[in-house]
Amino acid sequence: MLLFLMRAVLCFVFLVPVAAASARTALAAPVVHLSAGEGEIDDAVCEDFDRAAKWNLAWTATFAIAAVGSASIAAFAPRDWIGSDTRAGLYVTAAKATVGVLAKVLDPLSINVEGLCGDRHPASANVRHAFLVEAAQRERHMLILNIFGGLAINTAGLLYLGYGRGAWESAWISFGIGSAVGVASALTAPVHSWLLQRRLDRDHHIAAVPMIGRRSTGVALAGTW
Repeated sequence: MLLFLMRAVLCFVFLVPVAAASARTALAAPVVHLSAGEGEIDDAVCEDFDRAAKWNLAWTATFAIAAVGSASIAAFAPRDWIGSDTRAGLYVTAAKATVGVLAKVLDPLSINVEGLCGDRHPASANVRHAFLVEAAQRERHMLILNIFGGLAINTAGLLYLGYGRGAWESAWISFGIGSAVGVASALTAPVHSWLLQRRLDRDHHIAAVPMIGRRSTGVALAGTW
């Protein structure tokens, strides 16, 4: 009888902590079974979230180095090293790079991924799609700002150097370099969510088709899903 009680106590001592730990693990990391479409949304949003922070930091540092470097050369380079037009072009480059730094600091690309990445938990299709739409909107805003904002700034520099100073050679060099940097920034930006959302919108749409018959005229709705 004593031997039986000792075995029972030992089993209780060892098995209960193991069962409790297993229960905590199951509660902390629930198994989430995602459909192919849900997994595709999660992958796109989470990858863009990871890339967005690195993209913001990399381009902020790039613009900051360009601003400080261009301004330093323009301010301290001897006159026999560079001409006045080249010096003015360097100041314009520093000004454009400073605008780039401010844009990345004041309006960085940020993507909300609460519940989709890391320790995932089940979310409704509407919630998951809302995250995708929000990420796509932020990426679209970023692309528009990069392309058209950069074009406006580079055009302003071109007009200042060209019409204002008559230094058309420096003006076109500055415009070309600035435009190339803007294109590189846009091409390296995270856009998976935006592209996926556009594809889903194309796959699910409704069109109005006019119907004209001998006895009646109207409009029919045709959709693809």
